[in-house]
Amino acid sequence: MEAPTTLSSKTSEKLLDEIQATHAYDDDRAVDLKPILRIMEKILHDVDRVINGSHGGTVTLKRNTTLPAFDHGILEAILADIHHVSGELSCNCSGGENAHATTVKLLETLKIYSWNTKVVLALAAFSANLGEFWLLLQRGNTNSLASSVAFLRQVPEIERLNALRDGVTKLVQAIRNLAKCNAKFMMKLHYWYFSKETPPISEAKLEIIRATYWTIDSVVQIASLLGWRNKNTSLTTEAGKTLIIQLEKEVSQIYAILKYHFKRCKEYIGKEMEDAYKSLLKLMQRPGGDIEEILKRFLCGEGIDKFDIEKLRSKHVLFLISDLDISLEEITVLNELYQKAESYEIVWLPVVDGFYDKEKFFELKESMKWYTAVPAILEPAVIKYIKEVWHFIKNPIAVLLSPEGEVTCPNALPLLWTWGNKAFPFTAETEKTLWRDRYGWRLDFLVDDLIDPELQKRIIEGRLICLYGGGSIDWILQFTTSIKVVLARIGVTVEMVYVGKNNAKEWTGKVIAELQSHNLRILKSERLFWARLRSMLYLYTKMRQGRTLSKDDPFMQVVMKILAYDGSEGGWALFCKGADVIVRLEGQAALKIIWKYSDWENYAKKHGFLEGLNYYVEDQNIPHSCVHLKLPFISSEIPGKVQCCECGSEMEMYYMYRCCKE
Repeated sequence: MEAPTTLSSKTSEKLLDEIQATHAYDDDRAVDLKPILRIMEKILHDVDRVINGSHGGTVTLKRNTTLPAFDHGILEAILADIHHVSGELSCNCSGGENAHATTVKLLETLKIYSWNTKVVLALAAFSANLGEFWLLLQRGNTNSLASSVAFLRQVPEIERLNALRDGVTKLVQAIRNLAKCNAKFMMKLHYWYFSKETPPISEAKLEIIRATYWTIDSVVQIASLLGWRNKNTSLTTEAGKTLIIQLEKEVSQIYAILKYHFKRCKEYIGKEMEDAYKSLLKLMQRPGGDIEEILKRFLCGEGIDKFDIEKLRSKHVLFLISDLDISLEEITVLNELYQKAESYEIVWLPVVDGFYDKEKFFELKESMKWYTAVPAILEPAVIKYIKEVWHFIKNPIAVLLSPEGEVTCPNALPLLWTWGNKAFPFTAETEKTLWRDRYGWRLDFLVDDLIDPELQKRIIEGRLICLYGGGSIDWILQFTTSIKVVLARIGVTVEMVYVGKNNAKEWTGKVIAELQSHNLRILKSERLFWARLRSMLYLYTKMRQGRTLSKDDPFMQVVMKILAYDGSEGGWALFCKGADVIVRLEGQAALKIIWKYSDWENYAKKHGFLEGLNYYVEDQNIPHSCVHLKLPFISSEIPGKVQCCECGSEMEMYYMYRCCKE
């Protein structure tokens, strides 16, 4: 591609210094521009249709088009800045204020954003004004309110603008192209490489700074042109046509320049990343690898001193790999395990992009008790290796490396959630040994001191316990209210504990807050409870190597039933005496049986509450409801066959992709 004319000829050193002085280099906030581009694209698309008479009606903008993609606090800050720029364009340009002074003022307003982001936000502000402008024009002749607002906003008469239609159409398209090109620098070129100061990156960054100024300068002039209402001004229609053509050419020239630099940077970064990935593959495949070299490569050499290296190389290293959705509860449990461990160190490898939440990153980092001198943005080749070789997708994994740099376990987390540090060194042999010794497991294994030490004491004491879960507050309140009435009539005490719902972080939090207002007991670490259940079933099915998980294992049937019940929309209950599970009930069946208490009251008073409940349940013909068993993608391995925990039939297997901002 032939290099286009640069902007250096029209940007003096003095002007460049003035432009750069408006930028806050200590912040340089990156923003996910996709939602802004979507709404901006819709506005410009609809304006184009209105200008050319192809809309056939009114312009409709859906406000919620952008909202789901943003953190609410970040959204408010960005929209406030767009609104501020929009106001400056409306107020300053309608009076013909000096374009340079207005441009510098807008750059100062947007000082905390990256240069590309400044352009997109300025164009978004202009697009908002343009959309409002054409709405008022469109409705001014038929709506007195629109006509009055148009007068106060100094919107020119429609007749004057009809002559500018072709020029404005081309200008709108040029603005769309330029906005998309600027966004590509943020979204398509990895921040880790684009932060470097080597050619062609450094050349592109300098040209982007110049382009930012001249783009906003063009926007100021366009807004000024469209904002003049008085037909007696020196700007005639012919002068307007000429200026619009000139501005369209300037915007198109800037677009061509940035497009050229984007292509060069993309090719350069692609080659750099390919070479870096090949060298990383060679390093990891080298016999008798060097853990020191691996650590330096994965951590980009940042923050590693000799003491850290000696400490890490003397033990096994557990790479904890996650995005920023890893929970503080999971970290708390790992902290407890780590502080009791003597044979391994943990190193966090965060997988984030340039738009990560810095506050969340440092909050997670500060909560970790292990080695956290890690960069926020890992080298792209490292992230590619983590995803392609270690199969990281979304759920956290923990890869264990020996002191010699050999990967001895591709994911130790299921083993840690299930057995804790007993599972070290997380080998297949250790896992087999633990499975052989597991047949004494009961409820006291599911609920240990990591999950809820107080409840563990009650289990050891042989108390009556009811674990219940699900996401329906109505069911929970009905169930707990009804069971309390029954227990009062018999005169027994049962420890009622709510254990939450699988894979429902924020949503479960809302339910827990509601239950706490009713003084209902909540499991201390419900996240670990579910992680342990999922891990146990995953490890068990993997161990059976595709053989059917049958009903010949009572304990795993309890695990399966809890996970299956949780897949329903209602709730479920597990009644135990000490560590022995006596009765398991799905939500609606539990309510019906409790409501029919009079049918088994005498037996319960004579033989005991759980005995009476179990006697009645076994005598009932409870219909088999549809069973859903949801397992997370833990590794590249596909779990083995599973029999239904209700009827014993082999269950069908489906893949499910889930995005749920609960």
